[in-house]
Amino acid sequence: MAGLALVLAFYSWTAWSTARTFPNQVDVGGRDYFNLLTDAFVHGQVSLLVEPSPQLLALDDPYDATKNILANRAHDLSFYEDRYYAYWPPTPVFTLFLPVRILFLGGDLPERVAIVIYAFVGLLFALALLRWLVRRNLPETPGWMLALAGLAIATANIAPSLLRRPTVYEVAISAGYCFTMAAAYFLLRGTLEEPGRWRRLLAGSVCLGLAVGARATLVVAGAFALAALIVLLRRGHLPDWISRRRAALVLFGPVVLAVVLTLAYNAVRFDDLTEFGLVYQLNDLDPYPPGGLKHLLPGLYFYLLAPTDLDLNFPFFHLPFPAEFPGAVPAGYNRETVSGLLPNAPIVLLAFAALPLMVVRSAVPQRRELGWVMLAAMGVGVLMVLVVVVPIYAATLRYSMDFTTLFLVPGLLAWMLLAQIPKNRRVGKLIAVAGAGLVLYSAVLGVALSFTGEKDGLRAGRPQTYERLEKAASILPIAATAVAGHPVITEVTSLAGFGKQAGWLDLSVGRLFVLHVGYEEAARLKIVSPGRRDVLLRAVARAPAAGTAGVAIRNRDRPEISTLPVTNADAEARVPLERGLNYIEFRAIDPPAPTKGKNLRAPRAVSLENVRLVEPQP
Repeated sequence: MAGLALVLAFYSWTAWSTARTFPNQVDVGGRDYFNLLTDAFVHGQVSLLVEPSPQLLALDDPYDATKNILANRAHDLSFYEDRYYAYWPPTPVFTLFLPVRILFLGGDLPERVAIVIYAFVGLLFALALLRWLVRRNLPETPGWMLALAGLAIATANIAPSLLRRPTVYEVAISAGYCFTMAAAYFLLRGTLEEPGRWRRLLAGSVCLGLAVGARATLVVAGAFALAALIVLLRRGHLPDWISRRRAALVLFGPVVLAVVLTLAYNAVRFDDLTEFGLVYQLNDLDPYPPGGLKHLLPGLYFYLLAPTDLDLNFPFFHLPFPAEFPGAVPAGYNRETVSGLLPNAPIVLLAFAALPLMVVRSAVPQRRELGWVMLAAMGVGVLMVLVVVVPIYAATLRYSMDFTTLFLVPGLLAWMLLAQIPKNRRVGKLIAVAGAGLVLYSAVLGVALSFTGEKDGLRAGRPQTYERLEKAASILPIAATAVAGHPVITEVTSLAGFGKQAGWLDLSVGRLFVLHVGYEEAARLKIVSPGRRDVLLRAVARAPAAGTAGVAIRNRDRPEISTLPVTNADAEARVPLERGLNYIEFRAIDPPAPTKGKNLRAPRAVSLENVRLVEPQP
């Protein structure tokens, strides 16, 4: 219980310490979208009560992103026949937002609170599922392995990263996760246990329906109900047509009802059974990109194989943006921050190694049963991967929450089994220890990603907290630079832009081949130094005609100011560094005022090319 309390506190802190500004929070006038949808349902309508702006209504093409962004659009809401709609399905309203509204006599439930509730309840069901399977099929498993497995599910299930951007998208995803895990738990126990069978099967099917009502793509989780029916038939639990009809009604009735209601909801909103409102969204995508098999290869790579960047910049694991693909990416494909299941949770690979031993070769009934359960979970997981890869034009880590736990639980079960199979105890201990290392790696990575999330929400919301955490963890990059023997640039920040190129094993930012120092906004470097010293920053500085004469460089923690002249040739400036983290600021010196007329769009920045640190010669 203490461990669960710590996880709940961690989840809550992660959500609550995130910035309350766009893009970490999406709202209209400070009201969350799901609270606006609740308002609409309370008033007996499906369109939101929010009125579109007169400027938006006056547009010939309101879906033109270059125009609607200037017309006070409500970001990512669907605009149809002069009304706003939320394209997200309504399960969160009926299961959480509306009940809270009724209980508290009209009060709003913050979306970040809803996400914590859904993520934590979903985690409880995932842990209950794992524990029940271990007690039934692997009773010899030591408690420490079960505890580590719980840690892996709590941290590697994408929830920590999801909670760092707790807004409308994550409400739907976390609700879908919650009800999918509940459905898996109830359906599994209802299928394999006689007492309370029908009650559990009905609860599982209802949860499947609610999952579909949270995320339509989760309709593929209906395969759980089909698997349950097949097992019940093969084990002789449905001996006659009456029991078979009853099972079909219990297992599929709520799911079919959820699908029918979802289609009807679409028809009422958009006059089309299969239109969820995506083509009517107001955002920067115009027109809405279509799905297709051309997304298959890059999508599978991003969701299964893409690595997370490891570097010396806190929190040391970062999601690459945009994600890189070793091949051509289809036009219009939206690459957000994403990394793959297998690099993030390598324990999953053990499931593929263990399945043949369990399903094909094992003569132990408990192991065969467990193998089939694992195969079913991973099969549904594969369907969930495909349903976000093929029809959806984007790759983003938050979608991975749909399927990650369905692979993670089999991987953890396989680890426990493989550690018990060898007759040689040393081999078993070696497998147990190696698996523990993989689990701890995934846990550390999951916690690290919770500090940044998709939109760097902690640093945007609580910069002082972020910096304190960064300094507390600075012993690691300081030690690394001490081994390297020289300072390292670990982060680049510039609103005017920059270009860099890092190798696979490069723990710094890599080669910083251009850094733009805007006339209005400073650029910044973060440098880790193993000791107090001066370094030379070399670069080729270029500026537009009649531009600034140089760039002022200052370490935030030192009074000295150095100048890098604009010479269009290699130049250098001395930069004093302290031991540890150094925050270096670059500002243009006396930049000219903006001009009018033809030069209005001329670049207003100094370009520093081939930026590098050099040790001064004695």
